[in-house]
Amino acid sequence: MSLNKNKIAVLGTGRSGTNFFAAVLHELGKDVQHEKFGEDGIASWCLVADCDEAVYGPGGNAITENFAIGHQVRNPLKAIGSLTTFNRASWKYITENSPSVDKMPRKIMHRAMRHWLDWNMRAGEKSSFTWRLEDLKNRAPEILSVLGWEVSTEEWKSAYDRARHGANTGSARASNSLFNPKVGPITQWRRYKHTNRTSPLSWEELRKIDLGLAKEIESYAESLGYGYSEENTEKK
Repeated sequence: MSLNKNKIAVLGTGRSGTNFFAAVLHELGKDVQHEKFGEDGIASWCLVADCDEAVYGPGGNAITENFAIGHQVRNPLKAIGSLTTFNRASWKYITENSPSVDKMPRKIMHRAMRHWLDWNMRAGEKSSFTWRLEDLKNRAPEILSVLGWEVSTEEWKSAYDRARHGANTGSARASNSLFNPKVGPITQWRRYKHTNRTSPLSWEELRKIDLGLAKEIESYAESLGYGYSEENTEKK
């Protein structure tokens, strides 16, 4: 990797924790913003698309050669379930910028499945580093060392814990959308429904929706280090 890399760009799907990652770096004194550029970089799901302007902030064409690019992933069962709470504007952006997907499925969970796989695979192709959201609790990703942003394990864990207090949780989004005129009633209902599920999303539920696609997601998830155990589906 070139030594002139001095900023970070973090890609992934929505609901994969890019906002949280930016918050941890903020606690460490780095100006990395969510869905907009800071002095030290940006973390945004919108960067996966090859466009200038995104539905929120810049698109992927705004990333220059001085950015080290990383890909953050989250347990697919948690991320896919949460993606069903995306608003209409986000889905419009995704549909218009998913050339490898012939047609986005009409049903929201099916659509979230297709988007999770397509967007993560493309993010991975653009990135030099990949890490799991779940692993951030214990250690900083390798990309920070490449940038010269050395941080001890103790410093990282302390910043992680501080950032968690202001995390953008699903329940908070559900509550806040009730008072947001930009969030339509269908999206409000989906957020309420997701937050109040009686049981977490399971692989079996995904297989019933689209067996072939579910198997593709399982295979890709396994390559990222995720297993299929139902015990990993507990919703946060």
